[in-house]
Amino acid sequence: MDRSKYDVIIGLEIHIQTKTKSKMFCSCPTNYFNNEPNTHVCPTCLGLPGALPVPNKRAIELCILMGLATQCDIHNEIHFDRKHYFYPDLPKGYQISQYKDPICSNGKHLCLYAAPGEKTEFEIVEIERIHQEEDVAKSTHHTESNGQEYTLIDYNKSGVPLIEIVTKPCITSARVAYKFATDIQNIARYYGVSDADMEKGQMRCEPNISVQRKGTWKRLDNKIVPINEAVLNPKVEIKNIGSISAVEKAINYEVNRLIDEIEQGKEIVQQTRGWDAVKGKTVFQRSKESADDYRYMPDPDIPIIEITQKDIERIKETMPENSYKKYCKYNKDWEISDHDAYTLVFNGKDTYEYFEDLQAKLSTSFDTKVAAQEASNWFLTTVLSISNESGNKDYNSIATTKDLAQLIEAFKNNILTRNKAEELLRESIEKKKNLGDLISNAKKHAKDITGNIDEIVQEVIDSNPKAVDDYKAGKEASIGYLVGQVMQKTKGSADPNSTRSILIEKING
Repeated sequence: MDRSKYDVIIGLEIHIQTKTKSKMFCSCPTNYFNNEPNTHVCPTCLGLPGALPVPNKRAIELCILMGLATQCDIHNEIHFDRKHYFYPDLPKGYQISQYKDPICSNGKHLCLYAAPGEKTEFEIVEIERIHQEEDVAKSTHHTESNGQEYTLIDYNKSGVPLIEIVTKPCITSARVAYKFATDIQNIARYYGVSDADMEKGQMRCEPNISVQRKGTWKRLDNKIVPINEAVLNPKVEIKNIGSISAVEKAINYEVNRLIDEIEQGKEIVQQTRGWDAVKGKTVFQRSKESADDYRYMPDPDIPIIEITQKDIERIKETMPENSYKKYCKYNKDWEISDHDAYTLVFNGKDTYEYFEDLQAKLSTSFDTKVAAQEASNWFLTTVLSISNESGNKDYNSIATTKDLAQLIEAFKNNILTRNKAEELLRESIEKKKNLGDLISNAKKHAKDITGNIDEIVQEVIDSNPKAVDDYKAGKEASIGYLVGQVMQKTKGSADPNSTRSILIEKING
C-alpha cells in the first residue's frame, strides 16, 4: 500500500455538552451522570404532546463564548430548526438544532502539532460553524443468554444543551485531527464552557474522512470537487469514539482501510462506521444520510432570538486572560514546569482560579515566583490528588486557599514538616475538623517542642547507645534512625534538619 499517492481529507464534528444547571429547553437538571435512569425528565424533554420548549439563555451564551474563543463571527439572529429522524433516543421524532443559520461561523484555530521525535509544525484549522442543539437520550444495548436482543433508554440525557463544532474539510492528517480535538477540549475547559469529559459523554468526536488520488480534486466554496472528469471517492463518518487518543487511531485505521479498498478496485460507499476500541478497528453501521434526509424546517415553537453587539461585548468581558498568555506567565515568568503549567491552565476554570488565589495569598509572605511554585506544588501533588481520589471537584471544600496558604507558610518556615502538614490536611478532611484550628494547635505544639528539643534529643541519645556508637564508628545511616526517633517523640513537629544538627553536635560534643 502506497499512501503517498493519496491525499487524506478530514473534517471533524465535535459535540460538547455545555456547563449549565438545566437542560436546553426545559428546567430539568443536567447532572444526570450515575443517577437513577429516567428521573431527570419532564413532558418537554420526553417529547410529550403539548409541551413547549423555552431556550436556555446560559447555554446560548456559552455557545457564543466558544465561538469568540475560536475567532468565529457571531450572528445577530438565532434561528432554531427541527432535524427529523426516527430512533428511540429521540422521543419527539426530531431534534431541535440549527441548520442554515448557526450562532457562530467562519472561525479558525492555529493547531501546533508534532509526532513523537519530530519538529513542531502548525496547521490552521478552519471552523465552518458552531451551532446550538439538544442532546439525545442514552441507549444501552443488551443481549440475553438465549440470544434475545433489546435496548434500554435513559432519557436523563435527552435535552441536555449541546454545541456542535464543525470544521471545514481542511485537516490533512490524523495527528492534526487529534491535536485539534485536544485543543478544543482544553479551550472548553479553560473558558468554563464544559468539563468536556469524554468518559462521561460530555464530549464526542466524529471525523469525516475521504481519501482521494493526488491531482484529482480541489476545494471550491468549502467543498471537495473533482478536477476535470475525475470521479471522487465518497466520505466515511466514524462514530462512538470514546477518547481523544482514539481519534488518531480510528482515523489512521480507516485511512488504511479505504486505501486498501481503492487499491483492490472496490467501490467506496458513503457510510457511517463505529469505532471498536477493543478490536482497534472500524465497523459498518449504516449508510450515511444527507441533509435532505433530515427534512430540516424552522421550529415554529421558538421565535427568532436577537443577539445584540452589546450582548456579545458583555460575554467578551467574562472571558479570562488568553490561555496562551496565562500559560506563558506560569511557565516563563513563574518558572513552573511545562507539564504543571499546562495542567494548571487547561484543567478547567476552577483549577486556575484556585491556584491563582492561593498564589496571591502566599505572595504576601514570599517572593511572587516562590509563591507560585509552592502553590503549584501543593495544589497538584496534594489538593488535586485528594480531589481525584474522592471525586470531589470543589477544591475549597478540601482546603480553603486561606487555610492552605497558612499550612504552606508553616512548612516553609520550618514549623511543620511536609509530612506533618499533609497529615493535618487529610485529618481535617477525614475527621471533618477545621484545618485552621488544626494548624494553630500544631504550631503551638511545635513551639512547645522547640523549647524542649534539647531534652528530647538527649533522651533519644541516652535510650539508643548502640545507634550512637554505630554513628561514631562511621555508620552515617544511624543518624537517620536517631532523627526518626526524635520525630516520633515529637509527633512529626520537630524540624528534621535542626534535629539532625543538634544530634550531631551532642554526640560529637
